[in-house]
Amino acid sequence: MKNLRKLLAPLSIVLLSVLAFTSCKKDDPVVTPPKDVTDVAIGDAQFSTLVAALTKANLVTTLKGAGPFTVFAPNNAAFTKAGITSLDALTADALKPILLYHVLGAKVLAADIKTGQTEVGTAGGPKMYITKNANGVFINGNTKVVATDVTASNGVIHVLDNVLTDIPSKTIAGIATDDKRFSTLLSLVKTAGLAETLSAGTYTVFAPTNDAFTELFKTVDPAKLSVADIKNILLYHVVGARVFSPELANGEVTMVNGGKVTIDLTNGVSVKGKSSTASKVIIANVMATNGVIHAIDKVLLP
Repeated sequence: MKNLRKLLAPLSIVLLSVLAFTSCKKDDPVVTPPKDVTDVAIGDAQFSTLVAALTKANLVTTLKGAGPFTVFAPNNAAFTKAGITSLDALTADALKPILLYHVLGAKVLAADIKTGQTEVGTAGGPKMYITKNANGVFINGNTKVVATDVTASNGVIHVLDNVLTDIPSKTIAGIATDDKRFSTLLSLVKTAGLAETLSAGTYTVFAPTNDAFTELFKTVDPAKLSVADIKNILLYHVVGARVFSPELANGEVTMVNGGKVTIDLTNGVSVKGKSSTASKVIIANVMATNGVIHAIDKVLLP
């Protein structure tokens, strides 16, 4: 009997140890490894197009790095809104700069974004402009942040309602040169000697289209306008700062020539000159390297 007890004693200790270990394992919480920004996106169905784009551009590994990163992430609806319903026509080389333009090389939470306009450099190089006001947070004027602070192990994600395809690459004068809708404006800018001015400094231009000038010239003979007259009229369309449409408010704005125009946001954005009827902003927030253009349908007269 004593020999049997001696044999069973070690076995009892082993069984108790196993039971104790098993009990501890059941009670311990399951620890899930933290997800990086790409894993968070992969695990969320609303980012399936973004994940496909990152994969095609060979950026998944990059965004699995230490970071920290802030990713302004367009959801699937944003890609559709931007007219990107398929990635087939976009090469990796075409996708890469667009996607990197959505990434900051630092962790920026919603609380870190200051009221007003903030200029930040992106992982792709070109700058983006973040506007925060009572209506929310906007990127480059046209794109709204619809959800914030989706945390990850190596940064944070903010969700966008559009894709940032408007990466600035040309000056205001360069955009006017390449866009046939502004050919009359460009001709007058050259006549007034303002081409160099609008290629430097930072400005917002309320830019009349060709149709706007055609309408004006029905009552105003351009041949009777002096160079000084043309210059005064053109500078009456220019603000000496970058102002996106979400930053506009009802009331007067001082233009570069010293005159004032009146902004009315009652029904869209309209701008009224002292001696002209109200003009509608028909295309807003055309990005330039040195400012922004808002196309208008009537010429403003001081």
